[in-house]
This record gives sequence, C-alpha cells and structure tokens, in this order.
Amino acid sequence: MGGGPSLLNRQDIHVVIVGGGYGGVQLAKNLTDKAKYTLIDPKEMMHHNLAALRAVTESGFAPKTFIPYGPTFGNNFKQGAVTKINPTEQNVTLSTGENVGYSHLVIATGATGPFPGKLFGITSMSEALARSKHLLQQVQLAKKVVIVGGGAVGTELAAEIATDYKDKQISLIHPRDKLVDPNTSDDFQKTVKDKVTKMGVTLLLGERVTNLDKLPKETVQETTVVTNKGSHIEADLVIPCTGLRVNSSAYRDSLPSSMEKNGALKVNGYFEVEGTKNIYAIGDCTNIPETKLAYNAGIHADLLAKNILAQETGGKRKEYKPGMYMMSQTPRGQ
Repeated sequence: MGGGPSLLNRQDIHVVIVGGGYGGVQLAKNLTDKAKYTLIDPKEMMHHNLAALRAVTESGFAPKTFIPYGPTFGNNFKQGAVTKINPTEQNVTLSTGENVGYSHLVIATGATGPFPGKLFGITSMSEALARSKHLLQQVQLAKKVVIVGGGAVGTELAAEIATDYKDKQISLIHPRDKLVDPNTSDDFQKTVKDKVTKMGVTLLLGERVTNLDKLPKETVQETTVVTNKGSHIEADLVIPCTGLRVNSSAYRDSLPSSMEKNGALKVNGYFEVEGTKNIYAIGDCTNIPETKLAYNAGIHADLLAKNILAQETGGKRKEYKPGMYMMSQTPRGQ
C-alpha cells in the first residue's frame, strides 16, 4: 500500500447521495468509515416497501416498515428535497435554498407511485403511520376489495389481503395479460396466477379501468369499477396500484439532455450519467435494461462504492453487467 493519506481523511472527497431508498442506503453503508458522504432524502425515514403492504393488512406491523435515517447515519443524513443540480459548481440545491457541495454525486431517487407501495408526498413518520393505520382500518371494514394494477405491488397486496382476510371478495384488474412483470417467463406466470387464484383472488387480466379518476380510493364506499371490456365490478374499497414512474424531480430541470423520455437517467456500465462528470445514478431511476428491483439497486450500490473507492486510491473499476430477472418472494402463506 502507498503512504498517502487514507481516503477517510481526505478533505476533497465528499460523496453526496440523493435518495434514501434501497440503493442509496446501501451505498451509504458501504461508504461508512471509508469516505465522507451525505445522504439526502425528503423523508425522515426509509420506507421498507418490500414489507409495507403487510402494514395495511396486519395490525401493529407498520412501525417495522419505517426506519429513521438518523440513528444509523447521524450527521451524515440531511433531510430535504433536492430541487437543482449544479454540475459546474459541483453542488446540489435544496428546497430551503441550501447548497451542498460534492466531489461525487450519486442519484438514487428511485420511482414514485401511490400509497401503500410508495410514500408519495409523505415525509414524516407520524404521517406515514397514520396513513397506514387508516388504510388498515378500511381493509378490515371492506367486504369487496378491488385492486387496480397487477404489477409487483398490486399482486402482492392482493395476496396479503387474501391471506389475512379469507372472507373478503378480492378482484385484481390489470391491463396486461402478465402479472408482476411482463418480462417474466410463462412458467413464472402460471405459478403466480395459480397461487393467487387459489387464495380466492379473481383476476381480470387484459382489462383497463376506465373510471378510476371518479372512484373513491382507500375509503370504504360502495361503488362500481368499470373496464374497457365492459366489466362492472361492485366494490366497497378500491386501492390503486398503478402509475409507478421514475422519480425525476431532483434532476429533471438540471439534466434534461441526460434523460430518457420516461425520466430515467442514461448511464454507462460504470453508472456514470451521460454528458456529466462525477455524476452517477443507480437503481430504478436509471435506464439500465433490467427489471427494477431492490435487489438490483443493492448490487448497483455495492459495485459503485467499490469503484469510487478504487478510483480514488488508484485501483481499477469494474463494469456492471445487467443480470437476469430475479424474484425471491412468493405470495405469503405459500
């Protein structure tokens, strides 16, 4: 080893991580005691959304799904919303007007969507717990539940409700013929569909809800869900699980030429954002051609941390190769 200063003590290294989801948190953990870093997120807590759906079906579970950043990251965590990235000055601007300088900027803002899969607009622990409690109460009161959207969140939520409340009528409406992810195999599809139907969930695939904007949501109220195929489904609780999209709010105005049409950042095999210097992106906000999973975001974070440390100590970086689809969870109770 050389005789230069350790990376931890070098004052010119400051990795700013925008987004405290699975990728951002994993990267921060990997840099702890190895480099100076700041983790920035609008929320005061991480949303453990792989378990969040159980929080709206099982009493007392919600506190396990919201993990405060402070106890883990201390002064390395800054609560705030990044509204601008300034590549020339090498800093980011928060909604408060504060600027935070960086030597390396990592964008890990993930995706956004409706509650309970995501915490769109919710920043405090108290608000998140109250929202979870409310939806749990509505699920318990409902007799006929319609879930709109059969991606990973909608499919798992249907299975969670069917597991805990076997007396409820549950319908899952999805515009595609494939659940969870359209890139999965026929065998995978058969397994998932068989499991959720055996749990009592009625599947309406290849149908799109046409009156979603007019329906009461997350509140028990008798209504009728209508699809483009002419189906009319009576419900007293409608839970939307659609509209998952790239969360580009932190960079859409600052890095427009580096974005795909859907808001995803264009990155190379080293997670470098196209057309920038020392700006990286990992996880769901990238255009990496693979299924967007927490598992993959964690792999991105592990490799990027090693590459940043290697780069600063004269080592060799390793290029990322997208992996194959992987889903480790099956509906609970199977």
